[in-house]
Amino acid sequence: MRFLLTTNPGIEDIVVGEIKRNFKARVFPKFMRFPGRVLVETSKKNLEKIFGLRSIYHIIQYVSEFEIETDERGLQTIYKMMKKLDIPELEDANTFRVTAERKGIHEFTSIQAQSMAGKALAETYHKRVDLKKFDVNVFMDIIGKKCYVGLLLTREPLSKRFDRPFNHPAAIKPPLAYAMLELANIRVGETLLDPFCGGGTIPIEAALVHDRKVRICGSDINEGFLNGARENAKAAGVLDFIEFKKVDARKLHEEYSEIDKIVTNPPYGVRSLREKPKTLKFILRSFLDSAMKILTERGRMVVMQLRASSFRRMIYRTRGYIIIEERVVESGGLFPHVFVMERIQ
Repeated sequence: MRFLLTTNPGIEDIVVGEIKRNFKARVFPKFMRFPGRVLVETSKKNLEKIFGLRSIYHIIQYVSEFEIETDERGLQTIYKMMKKLDIPELEDANTFRVTAERKGIHEFTSIQAQSMAGKALAETYHKRVDLKKFDVNVFMDIIGKKCYVGLLLTREPLSKRFDRPFNHPAAIKPPLAYAMLELANIRVGETLLDPFCGGGTIPIEAALVHDRKVRICGSDINEGFLNGARENAKAAGVLDFIEFKKVDARKLHEEYSEIDKIVTNPPYGVRSLREKPKTLKFILRSFLDSAMKILTERGRMVVMQLRASSFRRMIYRTRGYIIIEERVVESGGLFPHVFVMERIQ
């Protein structure tokens, strides 16, 4: 069977790696060259393992595909082709809905495509459309002249691993946190630090993944954020495995020593930081200098930053780090860079 998995654009290779470590499958990253999609071909018995992947959001079971016109005729083609589809799951359902996502230039909207597909399926299977209390969610991925149809198997994103009592204004999603932790290449017995931990997403994800095999520290200068991070960690059942502490990221060397991995998402100055850009630059440069003093010889740092050019210059000016990887990812409609750095020996 074939399943289409959704993720953050920029971490498709992390998804591929996680799949290969957990079960046998043929994997096709960047489905149709479109970012944020990974196609996997595997046995249905591995579906439970797919649901256990930490780097994805949704799972779509592949049903069929066909070509459409990009003008208004495309709607009639969708209607005609959807009438022909064999979807056994609809036979036993009482209600259904259609969800469509569209990429490319079309003379119709995603809502119009959904409506036309819903009309065709309702006429064929004699089932009632219900946008909220549905038994089956038929998913349409319209990419240019191609229309891919599947069944959305996830009602909620897999990123919702637990209820979060506290929502940080600039938090990243757990799949992206997982990807950053993977890029850090954390080993058993090491010490991990997130010095801008905010609502605790990165240390919590680390605690869930590494299961007490590493020491995990989370710090922030904002006491309110730290309290929120503790609440989230408690909700996730990992509060006892994370050391939260109020620390200024510019003075890490006064509180910590011998840190093996730093994985963090400092403020961008877009959503949560009230200081002027010059102040943010000072904070980040001081953070880089302080982090250099506590990283072990084989230490590695993974940092996400929106102002990539400015941050890259800061890294080079410290003369203490080498950038071993840099990639662009999507996070909440923004496109920050993820920097993977190591100390220069």
